[in-house]
Amino acid sequence: MQNVIFDTDASREKYLTLSAYLAKVQGLIEEEEGLPGWIVCELAKVSWSRGHCYLELVESGQGGNTLAKARGTIWSYKASVLNNMFRLGTGDDLREGIKVMLYVQVQFSPVYGLSLNVLDLNPSYTLGDMEAQRRAAWQRLQKEGLTERNKELEVPALPYRIAVVSASGAAGYGDFMKHLSDSGVKFEVELFEAAVQGAGAPSSIEAAFERINERSFDFDVAVLIRGGGSNLDLACFDDYLVARAVALCDLPVISGVGHERDNHLCDDVASVRVKTPTGAADYLIGRFADAYEQTISLRQRIVEAFSEILEDSSVVLDRFSMRISNALGRFVEYRAEALKDLAHRLDSAVTARVMAESHRLDMLQTRFEGADPTKILDKGYGIILKADGSKVTDIMQIEEGARITIMMRDGKVTFTAKETEQYKKENS
Repeated sequence: MQNVIFDTDASREKYLTLSAYLAKVQGLIEEEEGLPGWIVCELAKVSWSRGHCYLELVESGQGGNTLAKARGTIWSYKASVLNNMFRLGTGDDLREGIKVMLYVQVQFSPVYGLSLNVLDLNPSYTLGDMEAQRRAAWQRLQKEGLTERNKELEVPALPYRIAVVSASGAAGYGDFMKHLSDSGVKFEVELFEAAVQGAGAPSSIEAAFERINERSFDFDVAVLIRGGGSNLDLACFDDYLVARAVALCDLPVISGVGHERDNHLCDDVASVRVKTPTGAADYLIGRFADAYEQTISLRQRIVEAFSEILEDSSVVLDRFSMRISNALGRFVEYRAEALKDLAHRLDSAVTARVMAESHRLDMLQTRFEGADPTKILDKGYGIILKADGSKVTDIMQIEEGARITIMMRDGKVTFTAKETEQYKKENS
């Protein structure tokens, strides 16, 4: 079918066929020589096939919505050269999730559509964008007052309960665990797994720290570790979300990320920054080694101090013993004289008391003998008894007609009372 403009009977409007229209578009693009120019975008997808590199290019708005999307291609004759150039400039291959500056030319086919042919790239832009994002994240952390928060938390003297944020299969995590195991210290380690590379790493690491905060009383310290890698591999550790999660952790955080030369935002806000994952293990082991050395040193100091105390005490005790012995000698001598005098005085007192009591007993005996009834009866007195044997001491106790007995020295007489008379008492 020829590409012609025709007139319909129904509407009398002019139309182009699709192929004719797209051919016209292709012609316009070719007239502009493919509109070559530098663009800035993000690599949403990167795939390789037969030496060609196929890209999905996107531009996102502030809310994350997609503003533009296009296919990109680096043909094999350019692909390895540009990828090597990018690796030399950034330390990493072209991969998903990074921002790039590309020199492109439009290619349009009525059958395959529009794509961008990548002719060149600028690795410095990618590094500059990463640094710009890093500076913006740091300024935001400063504005929110989070740069020193975790630094104010002190690592316990013996941190043996450890919460680790890392990927389970990461080499850095394996080195960390082996180092702890070889130390002989019985650490209690729990892994809070998170992605430590790629576009999803920041939110994954943030979620891991949120889980740790929910159980912060179960641990002494948190450790964030990731082995070495390129700048792009480690870019997530300069992300605002990661640095904020470290700053807001309820436990002191030990950050051991990358190589010795690397420094990231998570290092700058963590309580302790070490160079590598094994460095984090060395730090923890070192805390126990320091405590052990301090214990040994303190033990030695205590032993030496006690030795000096015992030596000094021995001299003091010898002197004190001599003084006590002398004092006891004088005291015994003094008390012996005092006891001798006391014994003499006691003997005199006892003798006098015995004599006095003996005289008193003699007097009591005399009085007792004088009170003997038989003695009274010998003098001519009698004892008057009633019929029931009770003694009569008062005339009022005798009634007329009562039987009365008079006891005398050598006998008794019983009679009946016929008349009683009571003497009147004279006033004195």
